[in-house]
Amino acid sequence: MHKNIRVKKGFTLIELIIVILLISIVSLILIPNFNFNQEKKYKLEIKNIKEFMLNNFEFENKLALECIEKDELDCYIFVDGVMQEDIIIKNLFNQVPKVYNFDRELSDYRFRKIKFDNHEYEPFFELKINSDNKHKNIVLDTYEDKVYLFSAISKKAKIFKNTNEVLDMMYDSSIEVRDAF
Repeated sequence: MHKNIRVKKGFTLIELIIVILLISIVSLILIPNFNFNQEKKYKLEIKNIKEFMLNNFEFENKLALECIEKDELDCYIFVDGVMQEDIIIKNLFNQVPKVYNFDRELSDYRFRKIKFDNHEYEPFFELKINSDNKHKNIVLDTYEDKVYLFSAISKKAKIFKNTNEVLDMMYDSSIEVRDAF
């Protein structure tokens, strides 16, 4: 009697699919998602920070960007008073800027201390947006040949070469308004 002996050469398609599925499942389980518990780091430009905030965060009462001198010059987002712990904005500033109120004298902007991580910090820059998407008009001098005007009516900051240009623009605008009446 002669028995039919069948010699198997290679894998069938189903066996290959099963092996690929098993490898995929094991790799998903064993390889951790490195971004899962890490802080999200954003590198943005000063001129579009307000636009970034309004486009990426929902809030009811207040949305704030608070920049402090901790380890570096880092900025944090607060939504309705709660710090978004997974978001740190790095490298927005190379040095501590000068912040002014948008008035005829460009008076110094006063910051209120903020508390988080069981420490109290005095911000060197902040942008606090209320429920109407408005904020105080402020002028930011970075000491790098750029001065920014954050206007409550514009999503992007207007850029000037120096604070004198800001004052000139303010003066020209006041003459236009006066002449209109």
